[in-house]
Amino acid sequence: MTDHERLTTLQSYVWTLELLGESLVQRDEQLECEHEPQLSFRASAGIHQAIKIISRLASEQCGKLLGDEERVGS
Repeated sequence: MTDHERLTTLQSYVWTLELLGESLVQRDEQLECEHEPQLSFRASAGIHQAIKIISRLASEQCGKLLGDEERVGS
């Protein structure tokens, strides 16, 4: 994978994380109105899990980019 492809992938991950963060805010606002806290908890837990997975993937891509930079600088 080229650096440009990695950066494009990272950009997609960051946008997705931003959208997931916004959905968490909306879920928090809905919690005040909903009468089914179990469903709200499951939805929030799913969003949190997605954030963890995407953050890990983004971190791996950053590590690869930084590793490539160190090899070029050597």
